[in-house]
Amino acid sequence: FDSNFFSVSGSEDSCVYFIDIVRDTNFVVNKLQGHSSPVLGVSFNYDESLLATSDQQGLVIIWSREKKNS
Repeated sequence: FDSNFFSVSGSEDSCVYFIDIVRDTNFVVNKLQGHSSPVLGVSFNYDESLLATSDQQGLVIIWSREKKNS
């Protein structure tokens, strides 16, 4: 079981959801809030360190992945 298999989805509730697709329950692992209208597009850059999301009003947000200190 690898917990790194996620689907990312925009939603009509103006949020972006990270969903664990390995579990049968569609467990939400993270929820991003920042849009004020339905989120229509989500796209990662090549190394998945940035996520761009866009909403129905044309707002684009660039989200940066937090770096973990090991």
